[in-house]
Order: sequence, then C-alpha cells, then structure tokens
Amino acid sequence: HRASRSLMPLVARIGGVLVWVVAFLVLLAELGYSITSLIAGLGFGGLAIALGAQKTLENLFGAFSLSIDQPFREGDLVQVDGITGIVESIGLRSTKIRTPERTLVNMPNGKLADMRLESISARDRFRLTSVVALTPATTATQMKTILHDMEIVLRQHPKIWPDDLSVQFSDLASGALSINVGAWFQNTDAVEFTAIRQEILLGFMRVIERGGASMTTPGP
Repeated sequence: HRASRSLMPLVARIGGVLVWVVAFLVLLAELGYSITSLIAGLGFGGLAIALGAQKTLENLFGAFSLSIDQPFREGDLVQVDGITGIVESIGLRSTKIRTPERTLVNMPNGKLADMRLESISARDRFRLTSVVALTPATTATQMKTILHDMEIVLRQHPKIWPDDLSVQFSDLASGALSINVGAWFQNTDAVEFTAIRQEILLGFMRVIERGGASMTTPGP
C-alpha cells in the first residue's frame, strides 16, 4: 500500500532510536545499575521533559501526519510557503526541500503539517495555452481554414485530452488577428510536456504556412 510504504522510512528511524535506547538500558543493567529505579525516575521527569520539548513533539507528530496523509512524497516537486523544490527527505524533525537554485530548505514538520501544500508532481495532466497572432492581411477564408487545421493538429495528438479543447478567433485588431488556444494533455512529466508543446507549436506553424498566412506580434 502506497501510504504504508511512505510511512516505513519514518517508522524505521523511530525503531532505530528505540533500539539504541534499549541497548543503552541493557548496558546499564549489565553494569549493575537498577533499571527499575531508572525507569521510575524517568516517569517523574517525563512531564518536565515533555513541557520542554513541545516543539520537538509537535514536529514528530507532524512527521507522522505528513507520512499518513501523504500530501507529497520524497522525490516530489512541491510548492509551499512560496518555495518550489524537490522533497529530498522527510525526517523526524523537518522536511528538506531542494530548490531549483540547488539550495536546501529545512521546513519544520509541525509547521508544514498545518500549511497549504501544493504537490506539482501529483498533477494528472498539463495545460497548453497559446496566443497565435496573424497579420491583418489574413482573409476570412484563410482564418477559417487555419482554425480548423489547428484543431486537427491538437485532436490528432495521442496525448490530447479531448473533452476540454479550444481554438478560437478572439480579437480583430488593426495590428493583429489573435487566436486563443487552450488544451490539456494526458501526461504527468514536465520534460515530456515540453516536447509535446514544441511538437504542437511546430504543427501550428506548418498550418499557417500552408494556409498562406503570416504571423505577427500579438496586440496589447
């Protein structure tokens, strides 16, 4: 189960700490110390320790919350508190995020669990938006053909999401005739989407050249 796999590294870290604690107690017992008295003493001091370690406990519970709810996982591209980067690790106290500038940001888990988190890696498709501007010399017949052929370029792509696609002649200005394009593609990889976008835009250029029109700079 995906949530269980996400929780395992955290459980392993806590298990490692417990193993060291038990080993330390066994060593004390071998040296002749009374473990019962030691545990009783820890019970009396537990309240004081807990009061002094509220932030530590908050971050520990935050780590459990992040591992169980899974707003993101290690390796995901996320955006949180204005920071965008890849989650490198989710520790007992903090989560480490590697930014595009290769800096490392440490976010306390207790604070992170209460913040608005955006997992960019969790998106199920990418959106292409583009404004194509043609010269005013473009005729109505040319425009109609170009709109039709641009839509065909989109619909023929194997990754297109066909339920939400738009190719519309949107503005009739003195300097440019604008076409607004909007479409979704069923892929989850940003690098792959970059290649798809290039392929689609090159297809639009071929359609415009074939239609006898020319592109220009979009109007204000």
